[in-house]
Amino acid sequence: MLIYNLDIQFGFGSIGIDTYKGFIDPTMHVQEGFDMKTQSPEFSVANTFPIVEDIDCSHCRSDMGYPQPFVAFSMWRDEAKQYVIEYIGSKAAGGDALGAIEKGISIGDIVESESFPEPPEINVDAVPKTPPRITFRYGEIKSDLSRGSVKVDVSDKPVTMEYERARISINMKKTPYITIKAVPKGENIDRIA
Repeated sequence: MLIYNLDIQFGFGSIGIDTYKGFIDPTMHVQEGFDMKTQSPEFSVANTFPIVEDIDCSHCRSDMGYPQPFVAFSMWRDEAKQYVIEYIGSKAAGGDALGAIEKGISIGDIVESESFPEPPEINVDAVPKTPPRITFRYGEIKSDLSRGSVKVDVSDKPVTMEYERARISINMKKTPYITIKAVPKGENIDRIA
């Protein structure tokens, strides 16, 4: 009968675990993310000064005794008419006085009153009494204001992100094994001795 020994050989297996860290890389497009346009406000002013269109001194000249020809004609006519009426009135008054001899008025009294009239009244006055008429056009100030503005256009993706997920990779670096072999006794003798 043969006697056997068991030859058992085994090896542990090994598991390889590879880990990969995830990462995130944000990229900000600050300069390309928005576009800003500005327009400065503008203010302009234009003005015109008052303009004298006409100065009418005709009334002043009339007050000083130097009227314009058309005005002088009517004034001199009225003055002459008044003078004639007053002269006729004075002659009529003298005739009435001579007609009333019973009152004791003589021709010498009438001649004396006409030769030496009453001294005129002296009155100091300033001329012209009427100021000149000045016609003018008002000046104008025109201003124009255009408002400034700021326009900002923002892009859809001002920030972009590149990322990779963390992961774990598990693999078998060495497969475990076990070998069992029945070896007859005496056959595996080391003969090198």
